[in-house]
Amino acid sequence: MALLPYVDESKASEKTREILGNTPKKMNVARMIANSSEAVFHNFSRLGNSLMTRGKLNHKLREIAILRTAKVSDSAYEWTQHVPIAKAAGVTDEQVAAMDNWEAAKCFSEVERLVLRLTDEVARNVKGKHETLEELKKHLGAGEIVELIMAIGFWGMVARMLETTEVEIEDWAGNLNMLAGTKRHLGAI
Repeated sequence: MALLPYVDESKASEKTREILGNTPKKMNVARMIANSSEAVFHNFSRLGNSLMTRGKLNHKLREIAILRTAKVSDSAYEWTQHVPIAKAAGVTDEQVAAMDNWEAAKCFSEVERLVLRLTDEVARNVKGKHETLEELKKHLGAGEIVELIMAIGFWGMVARMLETTEVEIEDWAGNLNMLAGTKRHLGAI
């Protein structure tokens, strides 16, 4: 049982209920974050949606960073929800299995290894190393790198909220790509 209650949807605003209904199934993470003010929840959802669906960063690279962030943060919920999304974005089963020990794995490209290295640096130490950033600049533009850093921070924040409040993993989690069929213009987490 989560350490805080999920939002009481009967008392939530129409816009909050609309956002909560924006995915194929209601997600406990959204139901928890909806306890925040309307402005915070709506803009949080908009940022998450923008990073997921409207950014410059390649979706596979984003999902590699999110999965590694989930591993570094020990967030089972985030991991479980993002594995199907990652696979739909092109992350292979071998890559998913190698997230714990990516440094020794042979299944990642040069740019994917740089994304993983930056993710570890930022998730663990806040600041990425200059050398890593310089190497990434050979493969990604400034906008893509900024979005990568934002994705690491955003899903790191989500992991901290999930783990601190002990949000429960839904029974269906891990079997459904939550991006499939979303109303992208409304803002899904």
